[in-house]
Amino acid sequence: MSRRTRTHTAKGAAPTVHIPRQRGRREPVILVVTSEPPPTLTMRAVLAVGRWGWKHRRAWVPTGISTALLPVTGIVHLIEPRTAWAFAALALAPAGMWVWGMLRRRPASRQAALWRALLVGLATACAAWMALAAGFGPHRPLLFLLWAVLTLAAQVGWLVARHLTFVSEKESS
Repeated sequence: MSRRTRTHTAKGAAPTVHIPRQRGRREPVILVVTSEPPPTLTMRAVLAVGRWGWKHRRAWVPTGISTALLPVTGIVHLIEPRTAWAFAALALAPAGMWVWGMLRRRPASRQAALWRALLVGLATACAAWMALAAGFGPHRPLLFLLWAVLTLAAQVGWLVARHLTFVSEKESS
């Protein structure tokens, strides 16, 4: 601080810095500096993880969806467990759509056919899990383990598919 500025701190108050009058101004400028404690290590870690999660939020879509489905199926189980029969019928929809698509038009490559078959298998397994979780409750250890395995499989498949289909800006131009 220069010689002309004065610092005044009242007991229990934030320090106040008085800046000398400027030319053409009648009132003095008063700057109040609050004393904030530095963030703790835990707070810094939480902020870093939050920023990283927000930056990479598209990569975690399957995990977010499956995490949301876990309490939803629990609530459905508590309200009306017979909804599981409707979910069980819905579990057959991905396989039916795959068969219909294969009869209508065959995929151009074996890799496309393999990806479609894997996607149908995962979608059928997830829909079957929803039916079982709505009927018996997602809190059962075997259903919870199945949920974790399906979430992991969906997340890995999502990341692999994103990596394989990513086109850089240099390649596309």
